[in-house]
Amino acid sequence: MSALHVLIVEDSLIYRRLLSRMLTQWGYIVSEAENGVAALEILASEPVSMVISDWEMPVMDGLALCKAIRSREWGHYVYVILLTARENTGDLTQGFHAGADDFLSKPVEQAELRARLHAGGRILTLEATLAAHNKRLSEALHQLEQDLELAARVQHSVLPSHRLRYGNYFSDWLFLPSAWVSGDVFNIFALDSHLGFYCVDVSGHGVGAAMMSLAVARQFLHGRVVDRFLFTEAGGVQSPAEVIRILNSRFCSEENDITSYFTIIYGVIDPATGQGLLCQAGHPTPVIVNADSAVTAVGDGGPPVGLIPDLSWDDVAFTLNPGDRLCLFSDGITECENVEGEQFGPQRLQRWLHQHARLPVDELLSQFGQHLTDWRNAHRDEPTALTDDVSLLVIERQGEQNDDEH
Repeated sequence: MSALHVLIVEDSLIYRRLLSRMLTQWGYIVSEAENGVAALEILASEPVSMVISDWEMPVMDGLALCKAIRSREWGHYVYVILLTARENTGDLTQGFHAGADDFLSKPVEQAELRARLHAGGRILTLEATLAAHNKRLSEALHQLEQDLELAARVQHSVLPSHRLRYGNYFSDWLFLPSAWVSGDVFNIFALDSHLGFYCVDVSGHGVGAAMMSLAVARQFLHGRVVDRFLFTEAGGVQSPAEVIRILNSRFCSEENDITSYFTIIYGVIDPATGQGLLCQAGHPTPVIVNADSAVTAVGDGGPPVGLIPDLSWDDVAFTLNPGDRLCLFSDGITECENVEGEQFGPQRLQRWLHQHARLPVDELLSQFGQHLTDWRNAHRDEPTALTDDVSLLVIERQGEQNDDEH
């Protein structure tokens, strides 16, 4: 460690020079000031690490100097030793409250002064080391935040567009991640003459779950354009249950080193008839809200994907008539808890969808997001963040019309 720069603040010139000579002989860099005002000027212009100041001085005494040092930012810690003839406990307490680190009684003994300087030097070394560590942590945190922000943008890039229309079918969604990145991912896409859709919720939270969700989304992209496992060998649309079985075999294979699992609903719809099939693998049961506001659950359950190889799932048939809405959601909604620890639950969700079935889809989604947030934070002193990712995808079959797909 380089030599410490010590500032001696003492109104007695003789005593100040005596201290200065001793410290110089011990290898310290020394500056001098006759009072607190002059000391502050030196502190502002020189890299002083330690101050040895008399308590009793004209213009600005040692106590006022301590307060002034602690009230300003010097870019490093300044260690302060007060010299005093006072021995009253109340006076020493007052000195500590003002910002003094240590005290020495006058007249100062050389051995004691040297020991106190060594002790102060060790503390300054620890302070410098801590400051360096904090700086590195701050830089690492900043880099992590930048990386997470970029990861969030990447994840959002695989989500469908808002207010998406395929002929007479309209889709929109609500997505409230509990952190920068999410384990939820969903999509709706053209699948030759059909519409395909999926909703995925990866176990866990954070970056690991987000990367897993992107891996699942990548499988669906490849399944359409690369290995085409979303289609049969004859070129027809593959059964959703078979697609889930293929995904499970891939994520349970020995070559796959991803140990997480996920819940999913995957389905297809024939736009001409509104007839569809879906497969539910551990994901919350979706519902259809019809034109008369009635709510019907659609699904048969089934285990999650990625846990156990050689499983099978079943398809469930459904029909979307004009005016019907298929609503798919993650358990971040149903398991959202209020201040009393009560979960929002599927019944409360179905009741809300029934009561607001007449709202346009985009309005319904924004109002539900606000309703869920308000329900969670009701009677709390401070709003709390969601503990799980929230996603809600709505697919509506509108009245027969000739809107262009876009």
